[in-house]
Amino acid sequence: MSLDKVKATVLGEAKVRAEEKLGEARREAERILAAGGAEDERASAEALRDAALRLEREAIRERERIQYENRLQILSAKNKVVDEAFRRARDRLASLPESEYFRMIGAWLQALPPETGGELRVNPGEADKFSARLGEFNLGRAGSGVFSGAVADPGVQSGAIIKGSDYHIDCTVGRRLEELRETAIADLARKLFGA
Repeated sequence: MSLDKVKATVLGEAKVRAEEKLGEARREAERILAAGGAEDERASAEALRDAALRLEREAIRERERIQYENRLQILSAKNKVVDEAFRRARDRLASLPESEYFRMIGAWLQALPPETGGELRVNPGEADKFSARLGEFNLGRAGSGVFSGAVADPGVQSGAIIKGSDYHIDCTVGRRLEELRETAIADLARKLFGA
């Protein structure tokens, strides 16, 4: 065999092996690219799923925040309606004719235990009127249960505060409305709002 033939045979075999190696390298590169692509697809799918979950959680939080704010606004509106109802009640009580006003205060005073007496602290503009009605207010009361007199107190807007030796009882219109509001708020809300 001549050198040229050996060279050609070796080169031919080398070329075949090189083509085989090149084919194997191409197949390996394609496999790596395919695996990398699949890995990229998996990573992309996971990132997409994580982003979707994050957005869903944010949407839930935002919806809850909006619902909370809506409940606060509804509650605020309901409170304004209730406040307005009590403001009107206060205005109506303030505009009662004098005889009805003192009849109401007298009923509150008569409802106190019979041994609960003392001075009546009243609005300065009403002190003389309370003093003139002490006889009515003291009907059926005796001893420590007698109201001793009406004392002008600029801190009292309407009604009276009974000041005993070791107690005071708030029978002002403002306090009575507060008590009414506290006890009647649930019933009032049911009537006004169907809640």
